Amino acid sequence: MQKPQYDFTPLFSMVMESITFTAVLNGLRLGVFEAVAKSPRQASPLAEELGLQPQALQSLLELLAANGLLTEDAGEFSITPLAQEFLVASSPFFQGQFLELHNMFNVFIESDMAALLRGDASKRQVTDDSWSDHDNMRGTMQHALLGELQDTVALIMDLPGFSGMRVMCDVGGNHGEFSMALLEANPDLRAELMDLPRVAEVATERIAERGFSDRMTAHACDLRTETLPVDHYDLVLASHILYGFTDQLESFLGVIHDSLRSGGWFVAQHMDPASGLPGTVKASINLITRLAGYKAHFIGQEQLEKALQSAGFGEFRTGPAGVGESGLVMAARKK
Repeated sequence: MQKPQYDFTPLFSMVMESITFTAVLNGLRLGVFEAVAKSPRQASPLAEELGLQPQALQSLLELLAANGLLTEDAGEFSITPLAQEFLVASSPFFQGQFLELHNMFNVFIESDMAALLRGDASKRQVTDDSWSDHDNMRGTMQHALLGELQDTVALIMDLPGFSGMRVMCDVGGNHGEFSMALLEANPDLRAELMDLPRVAEVATERIAERGFSDRMTAHACDLRTETLPVDHYDLVLASHILYGFTDQLESFLGVIHDSLRSGGWFVAQHMDPASGLPGTVKASINLITRLAGYKAHFIGQEQLEKALQSAGFGEFRTGPAGVGESGLVMAARKK
């Protein structure tokens, strides 16, 4: 009887990864992380408190511990610093809604992957529509707080002439937190957020809730078919939106260039193929992005600089963009 030459374990591990992620999501939904964050807990009393089966919860806790989210000592489970920072709602860096957002994308891509690979289905409209969902908007905001927002705002505040900027445009601004942070840093600055119609409606509600309605407005605008006012802005920001224009990057940047006043700045924050993300994560993101109807999610610095130069920009500046080296912030000035 023949035996295989290779170890099947790597493939079997891939099979089980979906169970691990589902366990994390359900740990969040059922309040497991919140309970264990308050004090170390044993499975049986915690199961009674949460209305769960003790043996099943024991296995869930063991799985979470095996993945570094909990620790176990004499049958008691405690939360780890990693889970405390990202999986407990009271943390300023809670990522619960972002994980739900990514799970939603994963599920609707997985459900039709064969059809998408054949070109028999399309998810782009579904993707566009999803950005106006309140929960999804909170998810994108949570992800931005991992460092992208902080690093992007820091780079902009350090640009020559920032204190003299008076009007900015936040292209595809979604939750609007980038603009709001800049408005707080520059009391004379006003912001216009441009996004898809339904997104702009929800963004208007968020702007009012955050108390910025007197200095910030949201407008319906799809730059795939529309344009921006000419010579109008001191600053244009595009965060995690360039991937939607990779097949028309130079013409898109031309619209941005024309909308800026002389000496104005364009700032892009996006995923970088040279980032420190694991190769498997990059490949997965690119697959999801392409199956959803977009050309690519990662744009390299050299590629972007070349396109910016063709559009008439110069004086480039770069900075980091987020914990885990997931992105790149680049500023370019209109000559």
